[in-house]
Amino acid sequence: MTARRFPIEAGHIMMFARALGDPNPIYYGGDDLVAERPNVIAPPTFAEASMHYDPDFPLRPRIGQVWFGSGRYPSGGSAPVLTVDSAQSGGTSFHAETHLEYFGLLRPGDVLDVSTHEGRCWEKHGARGGRLRFSERITEFSTDQDLIVRSTTVGVRTEHKLDTAGALPQKRSDDTTTVRSDPVTTRIQSYPVRVVRSSELAVGDTREMLLVSNLTRGQILMYAGASGDFSPQHTDELWNTQVAGYPTIFAHGMLTMGMTGRLLTDWFGNGTLRQFGTRFSRQVWPGDTLTALAVIEKIETRTDTALVRLVIATRNGRGDPTTTGYATVELVR
Repeated sequence: MTARRFPIEAGHIMMFARALGDPNPIYYGGDDLVAERPNVIAPPTFAEASMHYDPDFPLRPRIGQVWFGSGRYPSGGSAPVLTVDSAQSGGTSFHAETHLEYFGLLRPGDVLDVSTHEGRCWEKHGARGGRLRFSERITEFSTDQDLIVRSTTVGVRTEHKLDTAGALPQKRSDDTTTVRSDPVTTRIQSYPVRVVRSSELAVGDTREMLLVSNLTRGQILMYAGASGDFSPQHTDELWNTQVAGYPTIFAHGMLTMGMTGRLLTDWFGNGTLRQFGTRFSRQVWPGDTLTALAVIEKIETRTDTALVRLVIATRNGRGDPTTTGYATVELVR
C-alpha cells in the first residue's frame, strides 16, 4: 500500500487538455484562470497526472541518479521492472488495460488523498509470449474521505521476450490498403456542451470523431510532460531504437485513451461519465491518424436517470483497432 497527496491545479488541467488536443473550454477557464477556477473541471483521464506527485514513480529521471534512457549513449542504466513477478526474466512487460470508475469530478483547488494497492493476479497462455502473467494495480483518489475516482491498471509480463523489431507497419509496394487521411467526423455539439437526455437516445446510436490527424512527436512529448510518464518508449528515439528494438517512439496508451474520452464528453456532456475502460491492442506511432467510434449498446432506465452503456473502438488510418473499450454515462431521463 502506498499513499500520497495530489493537488489539482488549473494550469495543470490546461496543459493536460492541450496534450490531448481537446478544446473543450471547461478545461481552460477562459482568460482568467483564477476567477474562472470554480467553473473548471479535469478531463476524464486526468488522474494519470498524479504520477507527478509519486516520489517513487520509476518512469521519470531523478536528480543525481542514473536514468535508464539515453544520454551520450543509448542507455545509461537498467530499466525498472514494473509488473508482478519481478524475478521472471527474459519476458516483456507492457500496460494492457485501464478501467476508470467515477464518483465525482476533479476540480482545481482539490487536494486528493491517493492510495494504491495490488489487485488480482492471474495467468493465461499466449501464442507469441508463452505464459502471460496479469496483475492489477488499483489506485483510489479521495477527498474528505469521499471516493472520487478509482483507477484499475492491468499490467502483463510475458514468459518469452516479444520481437518488437518491425512492429511499425510498413507499406509495401504491392500494398493496396487505403489510408484514410481525413476520416468522416459526425457533428459535434458546440461548446459549452449540452448534456443530452436519455430519452433522446436509442440503442444502436453511433458517434464517430476524428481524434488526431498525423500525430506528432511533439504531442506525444506534451503528454509525457503533462502526465508525468517519461518512459523512454515514448520520449527517447535513441533508446527505443537501439535498446528496445522498436522502429521509433510510440504514444502512451493513456494518450489514446485520453483523446478517446473527448468523444464521450462532447457527445453526452461534462460530468456524465460513470465508467470508462480501455484495452490497448496496438501501438500508436507518430504520423498515425486516429478515429474513435462509440455505439450505444444498452440503456438501463432508473427512476429519474438512465445508465447508457457504450462500446468503443479507436482505429488508426488503416482501420486497425488500437484500443477497444466501453463506457457508461448517467443521464437524466
